[in-house]
Amino acid sequence: MSYRLFVPVLLSVALASAAPSPTPNPNNIILRDLATPRFFGAAANTSWLYHDKNYTEVISKQFSIFTPENEMKWENIEPEPNSFDFGPADEIVSFAESINAKMRGHNFMWGNQLPPWVNTSLTATELDRALQNHITKVMDHYRGKLYAIDVVNEMISDNTPNETFKDNIWTQKFGEDAVPKALTYARAVDKTPKLYINDYGIEGINSKSDTMYNVVKGFLADGVPLDAVGFQCHFGLNQVPTDLQANLQRFADLGLDVAITELDINLGAAFPGNATALAQQAQNYWEVVNACVSTNRCVSVTVWGVSDDHSWIPLGNPLPWNDIKQPKPAFFAIADAFEGKPEPSA
Repeated sequence: MSYRLFVPVLLSVALASAAPSPTPNPNNIILRDLATPRFFGAAANTSWLYHDKNYTEVISKQFSIFTPENEMKWENIEPEPNSFDFGPADEIVSFAESINAKMRGHNFMWGNQLPPWVNTSLTATELDRALQNHITKVMDHYRGKLYAIDVVNEMISDNTPNETFKDNIWTQKFGEDAVPKALTYARAVDKTPKLYINDYGIEGINSKSDTMYNVVKGFLADGVPLDAVGFQCHFGLNQVPTDLQANLQRFADLGLDVAITELDINLGAAFPGNATALAQQAQNYWEVVNACVSTNRCVSVTVWGVSDDHSWIPLGNPLPWNDIKQPKPAFFAIADAFEGKPEPSA
């Protein structure tokens, strides 16, 4: 299928047989169904859910799993010690249940978006108690409602192989015990949700993904509870690693689930209506989804948002729907990848 935008013109009967196939009617394409047995997901945001009619219509129809974009992050859900605000996250969970979709929790251990009270003035013992209490209270509240949880987010260093984990409050207080500690606390509360380590920059085979591979392989050998690795997949145009599928598979071969957790393709300075850029973006989406479909134990593909106007990347036009919630060429490319159709031309 060609994903270039086109302007319909009248063709003679003699030329009609040579005309390209028309773009399928998007109303007849349900990505959550095409993705089965995998899940097709989105980062959901209560700023738009129910407040943007077109957003709610798309998200209700197309997705089978949701990750709260910000609503479960520590600064929002426990802004003061042992004072929890579950309201916004509850809204997303209830919405997911209403359309028979799954939920991914996001997240417990991260170096960013922490409330001011979680800081280095806490002793290691105090921080340990706070971490265990936070994980316990959140998981108890959502018991039976979460399919998976990003227990650990973005903890692998960008300076590998010189260091393994990032220098943040968790490693400053707990050292290399930080990540196993969070995973162990989570499993102790509830054995049902899949426990994830989630990160960026590990999509291709490189120093950072090698470090992640060695870390999780060591965890499994040591009995640290871990079920899956999440690959964020925030890419610029034409930056999808050619070895993405091989990398996903090597983690799956450890006996872990793998998932694409935060996919978007940033057009950057490319004009949003540029047909060539949109076709390249569609090709990139196909490449990522196809890598998942081709990988044993790749369980889901989640896009980080729904439409360009509500993306975390200003002016990047990175998502499968445009500002007015119309499907872009990327939407059709995702459908083709889930159906096993060939890679589009850009």
